[in-house]
Amino acid sequence: MRAMSEPAEIIEGTWAIPVPTPFGGHTNAYLLAEDTGFSLIDTGWGSREGLDALMAGIEQAGFTPEDLNGAAVTHHHYGHAGLLQALNQPNIWCGIHGHELKTLKDIRDGKAPTAGFEVAVPRVPAGTVLLADGARLPLSGRTVRAVWTPGHTFGHTVFVEDHPAGTLLYSGDHVPPEEISPAGRLGLDVSYLSRAVNAYTESLTKLENLPADTLVLPGEGQPFRGLHQRIQQINRARAERTAAVALEAEGAQQNQPPESFARFAALMDTAAHMYAAGIPVSELPSWHNR
Repeated sequence: MRAMSEPAEIIEGTWAIPVPTPFGGHTNAYLLAEDTGFSLIDTGWGSREGLDALMAGIEQAGFTPEDLNGAAVTHHHYGHAGLLQALNQPNIWCGIHGHELKTLKDIRDGKAPTAGFEVAVPRVPAGTVLLADGARLPLSGRTVRAVWTPGHTFGHTVFVEDHPAGTLLYSGDHVPPEEISPAGRLGLDVSYLSRAVNAYTESLTKLENLPADTLVLPGEGQPFRGLHQRIQQINRARAERTAAVALEAEGAQQNQPPESFARFAALMDTAAHMYAAGIPVSELPSWHNR
């Protein structure tokens, strides 16, 4: 099964609540029961339908919205942090990595390369807690720490819990199930793109010291075990992808005449028809710069 469709208690005191997205799928919000009340890791997509699904999951877990103590988010994408503002109440804490908070501010100020997506930019409540690498979440009766894992986004953070039943990894989009994304997930942070693959690999290495039987609670899809094997799969897929891109680039630089000429001829043909149609051609294709 590619994704969860109904709330479920995954392990004692921890519920997965699938929140629908406009794309036909779901992202997972996780409810962590505390000594008093509960907190969330990720909130799901910010929409009326998403809020209804989250509220239904909270009720099914035996709580009310008034029992909410706070929420931590793995990263700033709307499918994970979109409901933060809707949940905002006095005395509720919100936690996010500082790089993610800066990205949100830059997008709103028009300074980020992703500016223009403001409609799908979550609103972060005032008084948000900045989660540094290794920070412990303010939960009563539970021990959950933040681990900075740049890759999908620069400030992406996973959360590791020392649960009585074993280690839990709330992985966001850093370690997705194989059926969701075989090669893992890089994001759309253009300003960070040159470092994304190396950072992703290094961040995966940080998780290799977790126990082999760690239960992975991903941002999308079903919880799973086999973290170490999954990391190896992602690393292999990334290495293969990098090698394929390098080979393609090398082939282009070596300038294989038949293929290069065919591309050049096609571009010239297109330019000629653009002229015939009265469409301006800003730059003619060049055989020497193919």
